[in-house]
Amino acid sequence: MPDLNGMMLFAAVVRAKGFSQAARDIGQPKSTISRKVAQLEEQLGVRLLQRDTRNLSLTQVGALFFQHCDSISHEIEAAKAIIENTHNDISGSLRIAIPVSFSQDVIGHLCSSFMRLYPNIKLDIQFTDSDVGLVGEGYDIAIKYGPLQSSDLVARLLFERQPILVASPGYIKKHNSPATPQELAQHNGILLGTTLSAPIWPLGKGNRKMMATFKRKVRVNSASMVKRLALDDYGIAMLSNTSCKQELASGSLVPILQDWPMESFKVYGVYSSRRQLASNISAFLDFFTKRYTSQESLHSMMG
Repeated sequence: MPDLNGMMLFAAVVRAKGFSQAARDIGQPKSTISRKVAQLEEQLGVRLLQRDTRNLSLTQVGALFFQHCDSISHEIEAAKAIIENTHNDISGSLRIAIPVSFSQDVIGHLCSSFMRLYPNIKLDIQFTDSDVGLVGEGYDIAIKYGPLQSSDLVARLLFERQPILVASPGYIKKHNSPATPQELAQHNGILLGTTLSAPIWPLGKGNRKMMATFKRKVRVNSASMVKRLALDDYGIAMLSNTSCKQELASGSLVPILQDWPMESFKVYGVYSSRRQLASNISAFLDFFTKRYTSQESLHSMMG
């Protein structure tokens, strides 16, 4: 039988996208984690992770094995939840609005795991970029990008992401890299947004900010497609640092205008103050905060 501790450490490495970050996350030495994962691979007789000096990725069997390790983690959480919620069974329906730019694969895995943990919950998930009315349209939760306007809604910060400009070496070889924000006006850009989104990127932070324009090559409301088009040399893109971590490590995407770091963007879970904080809403927001990054990491490492 595989070592359970080794399986949990392997899962932690996948979620953290590396041994160093996993060591920081769980407070164990990197050497210990590396040794335990190597022992697990030896015990199983398969390679779970492909390692080199710049990159870490899952093998095909490693990706499948991680799904089971992740399920075991969820089962352990479910067992704990049974004890914690003996007198407060979480049930009911949740109608949730999520921006279209979120990965449907990541959200799908997240919701599947949530319903496994809370089997009495029914979910109604709608991907939309419309400014939905929580009360009027019957939504319990809306996932929104900040900053948010003040209202009678309650906003809980779920996580933050650092945006960066990136391009492929092929694009830079053909068009050169812009040396200043003003030079972006001469470059093709891949815009993540809706039909109302203008070809403008907010660069800088604090007292050093500006709005930079670019030539829109394509506009799409899928972050994964934006990354795909950037990898295929179609232009410069703005992505979160987590969504393209593997590509930056491998050199298939390179950062642009690093002298102009941008403000991080915040993602909130919003609900109506009229409902206060119902137990099912609280459970979903807690789960989303804890699990979204790990699911995003797995999706990234599987390419």
